[in-house]
Amino acid sequence: MGGLSATSYVVLGLVAQRPSTGYDLAAFADESIGQFFPLTRSHIYSELDRLDRLGLLRARTIEAERAASKRLYEITEPGLDVLRAWLDDPALPPERHRNLFLVHVFFGDRVSRDRIEELLDFYERSTRTWRDQLTELAESLADRPESTFRRATAMYGVEQMEARLRWLDRVRPLLIDAAEQSTDSTTETARSCRAIAP
Repeated sequence: MGGLSATSYVVLGLVAQRPSTGYDLAAFADESIGQFFPLTRSHIYSELDRLDRLGLLRARTIEAERAASKRLYEITEPGLDVLRAWLDDPALPPERHRNLFLVHVFFGDRVSRDRIEELLDFYERSTRTWRDQLTELAESLADRPESTFRRATAMYGVEQMEARLRWLDRVRPLLIDAAEQSTDSTTETARSCRAIAP
């Protein structure tokens, strides 16, 4: 179906896995695909509403005595057909990622050695935390054959985090040395400017 974004198909797939309210679907998305395809709550709610209007999802209201009513979303047969057609298409767009950490590294010659060390330390800590969480998730799915595909994505994340840590080990001394030289050069330039100032 034309006009659907990748996010639309992802939301269809999540609802196909587990009929949910918008609130529950946001939590499910975060714990399942959040590592490689993060979605905001606003994205999810807008897509649920849109897919319902297109007839790809069906919403029914669940009344509660002591709470506000909820809308539970389920995938329809046309929704399943659209999802299958998308999954059967082997053509995937090229991946493009934004990484603010690498942007900071790229401009690293403009900050101090101490700032570079702080940046690298923070990235290493957060990477180790991600790795440990994904390792725990992959291990929790090891004895569940029905979760093999889900476990594979967690294992992919573990490998990514390990690769980042290996990269950090390799470039840390290079970056710190370069930052030191950059700082020395900046200091020397400042002294020279003061020396020739009238």
